[in-house]
Amino acid sequence: MVRPLSVGILIVGNEILDGIVLDTNSNWLVSRLKAFALHVKEFMTVRDEVPEISKGIRRMIEDRCELVFTLGGLGPTHDDKTLRGVAAAFDLPLELNEEALRIVERQYKTLHGRGVVETSEITEARKKMAFLPIGAKPLDNRVGTAPGVLLERRETTVICLPGVPVELRWIFDNEVSEMLRGKVRGIFKEQIVAVPSRDESSLSPVIDRIMAQFPGVYIKSMVHVPEEGTHSIRLWVSAQGDAKEEVESRLSRVVEELKKETGKQL
Repeated sequence: MVRPLSVGILIVGNEILDGIVLDTNSNWLVSRLKAFALHVKEFMTVRDEVPEISKGIRRMIEDRCELVFTLGGLGPTHDDKTLRGVAAAFDLPLELNEEALRIVERQYKTLHGRGVVETSEITEARKKMAFLPIGAKPLDNRVGTAPGVLLERRETTVICLPGVPVELRWIFDNEVSEMLRGKVRGIFKEQIVAVPSRDESSLSPVIDRIMAQFPGVYIKSMVHVPEEGTHSIRLWVSAQGDAKEEVESRLSRVVEELKKETGKQL
């Protein structure tokens, strides 16, 4: 079976760790990555400090994450240090990237024309967003001002996305998705089923048996109590393989096996 590409997600921001802002970006990103049959191996959240960002990236590389996403820390202010951390992780200098600068200039002209900012002048703070690790490529951003960044080094690809959700999503959908299609290994499918039950522990041996019986299938359970008060346990059943028909068939067989083992209509 084809091994899926391993992904690490590094969330950067004091505001996340201090409980000021709720991180929703990583949840959104994971839902998109699953569609590409990518395996998210680990999450990490670090402060806006260059050594912590660098250490987080190196940790993911050591854990053999072939694709690393950083979320946040690309803006014009003093605490936006993600690119310095990425550069430090690979012992690279930062340099002014002309393509990135053109994106920044275009966006500030656009925002000024719409009356969003008072001036389109490229100040040192704004120019800061165009300094990338040497060898990196900017990813266009047409809803904000900070370009995303793509850096490929040896066997690792690092993709840096802004922390503003609307910017992150635009860059991913318009700049990253096409690139990821070339990295997909195999097929990923999932199905969510609900078992009418209150006791999650009673399902544990059933899940273990079925996962042993069907290699390449993963089953995750979670208790769910809807508003009407009826109890159920949701099961996320996912499968990965080389062919769509084989993966879909395996999913169907697993769901049928769950029905048989639990005696429930799913």
